[in-house]
Amino acid sequence: MYMKHLDITIDLETCSLSSHAAILQIAAVAWDRFAMDAEHIFLGTATKPDETPHFCEAIDINSQFVEGLWDFSQSTAEWWRKQTTEAKKAVLGNTSGMPLDTSLRCLDAWVNKTMEQWDCKSVTFWTQGTDFDIPILRYSAERCGLDRTCKPIATHHKYYRDCRTAIYELTSLYLQHIMPSDDDTHNDLLTDPLMAYRVLPELPESFGGKDNAHGALYDAVRSSWFTWQAMRHVHNLPTYKKKK
Repeated sequence: MYMKHLDITIDLETCSLSSHAAILQIAAVAWDRFAMDAEHIFLGTATKPDETPHFCEAIDINSQFVEGLWDFSQSTAEWWRKQTTEAKKAVLGNTSGMPLDTSLRCLDAWVNKTMEQWDCKSVTFWTQGTDFDIPILRYSAERCGLDRTCKPIATHHKYYRDCRTAIYELTSLYLQHIMPSDDDTHNDLLTDPLMAYRVLPELPESFGGKDNAHGALYDAVRSSWFTWQAMRHVHNLPTYKKKK
């Protein structure tokens, strides 16, 4: 299908859970909600995160610390301390980090370039939840004076979407239609939303495993994958006609 619309999932790794959190890493991945099969979700036949159209930068936290405008949490530091060496490397990368304002400008440039490359006239931004990535990006963009110029913050809020809600609710809807009326599987999903990830096909191992988790790029790819899978499962449901 000739795509005129682009979907981009953004993921952050941060130094706290507050809306003022200092940012360790910003990643974004482009994908196609209209892809006819799983092999073409990521605008081609990519089988690894770094082969997909993506943006990923480690961010310099020194300036965020000394300016005193961003939040650093001891509990988050303790959480990172317990993660694997691979997970830490995925976040820190091989550089000392890009200045935050520069990274936001580069993200905006990447979004515009990707839209132009794939001839897309509109874009929707996805994040894992509505209360984390976007508020943090908005705060940082405002502090850097870029909230009116850099995407995704300089984008109308109607183009923001939540991967988590789409995955949980569309999977629940799918189960309601395919399960017998006396089967409580779809009700189980309402009490254990993470069950959605067991119902839908898992991200192929070629994209990485649990050691890659908590790297922003891997998490953005995984969120995109499950969102598309949830959409596709509901799309493929047969149409039922109401009895007269």
